[in-house]
Amino acid sequence: MWEINLHKECKKDNLAEYGFRKCGAEYRLNIPLYKYKHTPVISVNFVVSIFDNYIGYDVIDNNSGELYTHLYNRMYSNPKHNKVLKKIIKELNIHLGRMKNAGIISDYRKVR
Repeated sequence: MWEINLHKECKKDNLAEYGFRKCGAEYRLNIPLYKYKHTPVISVNFVVSIFDNYIGYDVIDNNSGELYTHLYNRMYSNPKHNKVLKKIIKELNIHLGRMKNAGIISDYRKVR
């Protein structure tokens, strides 16, 4: 799971307003990043723990339920040659930017 910085003033109301759902002590949000024929194939799953001041995310291949390998292991994938990976990186950065503007995260490093 990749960890980013939760904004120090982020509260439960901010998370609920953004679309996060409470699951036990955590808040979760699933956003589709890539669709094939209107079916989400690649998604990002965010997990927030307000008590631990933690937010992290994983990019998941919905077909297998596993991590989207092409994003995590760049030895065999290059965004210049992989159009799906390029689109996923673009969408992920857009959503991270929106979360920063909404006051959910304080700072993040763009995914490349």
